[in-house]
Amino acid sequence: MIIHVLGTVNGIENEGMRNVATHLARSFEKIGHTVLYSGLRQISAIIQHSLKSDVTIVFARANKQVYWLVRMVTLLCKNVWVVCVQKPEAAFEQLNNQHPLKCSYLTIIESDVAEIKLSRNKVKQKIGVGISAEKFAPVSGEQARRLKQKYGFDPEKPLVIHVGHCSRGRGLEDLIVLQDAQRMVVASGMFEDESMVQKLEQDGVRIHKGFLENVEEIYQMADVYLFPTRSTEFVISIPLSVMEALSCGTPVIGYRSFANLMEIKCDPQGITCIDDCSEIPQILEGVANKSFLQNTKTWDAIAEDVLRLIEGGNT
Repeated sequence: MIIHVLGTVNGIENEGMRNVATHLARSFEKIGHTVLYSGLRQISAIIQHSLKSDVTIVFARANKQVYWLVRMVTLLCKNVWVVCVQKPEAAFEQLNNQHPLKCSYLTIIESDVAEIKLSRNKVKQKIGVGISAEKFAPVSGEQARRLKQKYGFDPEKPLVIHVGHCSRGRGLEDLIVLQDAQRMVVASGMFEDESMVQKLEQDGVRIHKGFLENVEEIYQMADVYLFPTRSTEFVISIPLSVMEALSCGTPVIGYRSFANLMEIKCDPQGITCIDDCSEIPQILEGVANKSFLQNTKTWDAIAEDVLRLIEGGNT
């Protein structure tokens, strides 16, 4: 099968949508399919690849611009799927519900596409989120201590981390509450708010900017993963960083207002939900010797599921 992946796939898993797109595209190729890539602004490549492909899969936040892009692509390729890892923006929903696109949808949260109208013979299908469990694996307490020393942290003091965007709305100012802990943010380098970076650094929070190849070591040495985002506007519906932390046996603290955390199947002690940063519980010490996740799949398995849905849902 010739699969056209339309989106930003840069080979680096440094942002939610790109992470999903990169993993699935690599798995499609590994399975034996031909993958053609087009960036969202590469109009010539989009036209050529859409005409050549058996299926076009769009990886982009569903907004007004993407609506018109998909509408063009459906004129060139009969089998078009839009991957929604976040709820579509209101402008997309309004345009689509007036004139439904001739495409189908893949989503990681069914409620994200509940209000999207479908054109004739098109479908909405839910997919899972994969995890590279061999990479994001638990380590022993002694290994965690050695990793803390490697990265210049005191092995005797608790370490709280966050991995993702260092942007306004992410809630990272909550790290300032944790004065008795060492703190680190691995920032993707995208959507950065410099004032937020400065505020955190002035309070002693360690900031690593840009892609970190061995990011699993950060999860493995951490005592707690803090996910302080309260709104789905600033993150994909199933945060991959939360799953990676849980896979490493690192407990997660998040907010009840971000209800999608409850969609993640994990051991009860894996995620602690709070209402306010003042409720952040006492730092947990030690590292679990097993993953907190339940019934996880590899990205290759998720890719095979996606292909079955695409082949079965296209009429």
